[in-house]
Amino acid sequence: MQPPSPKVLIIGAGISGPILALLLKMKGYSPIVLEKVRELGDAGSGLMLMPNGLKVLALLDLASPITTSVPNVQAIRDYTWAGEEIGGTDSPSTWKETYGQPVCGVKRSVLNLALKSALKSSGIPLLEGWKLDSIVESTDAVTATSSSGLQETGSFLVACDGIRSAARAILLRQRGVVEIEPVFTGLVQVAGISRTPHAVLGKKGVWKNFYGPGRHFITFPSYRVEEGMTGWAITSRSETKDVETWQSMDADQLKDFKRRLKAEFEGWCEEVSELVDAAEKVIKYGLYDREALDPENWVSRGGRCVLVGDAAHPTSPHLGQGANQALEDCWWLSELLPNVCDGVDADELKRAFKEFAEKRQPRTAALVKGARMQGEMRVAGGGEEGRTRDERLRDGWRDLDAVKAKWDGLLRGPFSC
Repeated sequence: MQPPSPKVLIIGAGISGPILALLLKMKGYSPIVLEKVRELGDAGSGLMLMPNGLKVLALLDLASPITTSVPNVQAIRDYTWAGEEIGGTDSPSTWKETYGQPVCGVKRSVLNLALKSALKSSGIPLLEGWKLDSIVESTDAVTATSSSGLQETGSFLVACDGIRSAARAILLRQRGVVEIEPVFTGLVQVAGISRTPHAVLGKKGVWKNFYGPGRHFITFPSYRVEEGMTGWAITSRSETKDVETWQSMDADQLKDFKRRLKAEFEGWCEEVSELVDAAEKVIKYGLYDREALDPENWVSRGGRCVLVGDAAHPTSPHLGQGANQALEDCWWLSELLPNVCDGVDADELKRAFKEFAEKRQPRTAALVKGARMQGEMRVAGGGEEGRTRDERLRDGWRDLDAVKAKWDGLLRGPFSC
């Protein structure tokens, strides 16, 4: 009689947790997803899905429902705060042909709920309201215990529980590594959803960046055309460490915040002003990342646990690669783990986890650093500092070969279609 499939404990039901569970199920494993939140709601804002991430979703038939429901990005344009074009490219219109998938935006909550539905359809258990308290490894298993005393035991455990990962803190402490809190980058973001104003109508499919004194405004398609909505985000400096609660403002807070925001953006071009004025939902949050972990610290002391996604390499959002790198992680880990029919022993796990960490750490560490640098550039001050920033942007767009090479380095992974 064939032995039962190895049980896999996956901590976190954001993006990487469900995706990894679905990929491992295809290889014969029996994953279970443990999520501290009792019910996923309409939290967060929009995120960018690029070809490297969408290729992974496509393996699970999850890409097409997204890419066919929202306008795909066809062009990127940079502008000054007054609306003067700095530069841009139409190369995104060719990315589907080049890389196998386009680029598009999606509401984070829409993606989360789609992944939750996929877990249910695949028969993968999802335990919500399950807050991790401890992890204990033995020679042949790992046991996770919740804050209420519930226990789950499996062959191995994957930490997919985000930037403030409880699993990461436990596993690093067991390794004797002193863990610090996520690092505040000194930047905050305000994300909004607006009824698509007149200045934006007919311009769907363009990812736009507006650069002003100490502020950056981005908008990209992330809603179905018939919804008549446009998402956007503002990045600026702040000394206040706003924690990423992802909760929307209530009506009174929104009214007061919009009044102050309109004053701050007085004189900006019509498109920005109208989007701010038409905001129906706004959230504000601080931007955090972490210093890069050495690859060996991605894997637990006992060799049966590994970190994935934001639990391993949380990043600020300025390169649009956070979710996409988490998806790359999922593909690489599932590829490196043996098929169940080939047998899964402790040595095989350690080899797979070690190879995964050594493969992924250099790329993700470079992107975390690059995202932080991009954020600093975006919020350059006024006067000479801002003019220098804008001129550097113009120079960058003039070298189209360099622009193409930069995007190719981001988008070609994790495999070729």
